[in-house]
Amino acid sequence: MKRKLLAARLDLADKISEISSRKGTLYDYVNDILEQAIRAEEIGLSLKTVLDDRWTVKAMKDAGFILVPEKLLYDLAEVAYKRVGREKTTMLWYETGQWYGHYYGDLRKFEAAIKNCFWDVSEFKILEEKETAVLTCLSSKFSATYTELFSKFLEGALNALGLSLSQCEVSKGIINLKFVKPLDK
Repeated sequence: MKRKLLAARLDLADKISEISSRKGTLYDYVNDILEQAIRAEEIGLSLKTVLDDRWTVKAMKDAGFILVPEKLLYDLAEVAYKRVGREKTTMLWYETGQWYGHYYGDLRKFEAAIKNCFWDVSEFKILEEKETAVLTCLSSKFSATYTELFSKFLEGALNALGLSLSQCEVSKGIINLKFVKPLDK
């Protein structure tokens, strides 16, 4: 088998050499890294994206998220809303959002988690301005009830991050929330 020399920064080469000494040979380890980078590129992703997404999935798992079939989640949300009542159900979603807002502790980390974990959301963005933050969430799959509940989850999370809700527009599949940032002291 032919070989080719690849150049790398000394600090990176030293670190790879150190890691490979625990994993086998340097040759095998470098080839494995290159194969995985090629594999990622072949599906249209960079190795950095794959690793960042994996970190997000691990963080979501550590935070207590689980994968649930969307139909089951939507149907259970409808049942809870009808049987338990609007007030208790929306409060539960709001309080859960607060917990996750505290858990992530950072608006950008929370936004990344939502984008990476909630696959039923077609668009999610938080635009920050000097004194406000505007959250937009779109999903053609959300029922009116689920949209209301998810908006409460998002409101709770952003409240926990220190933002106060000033405007709320929620309709089936569409959530637009405007928040006011706290005044600097």
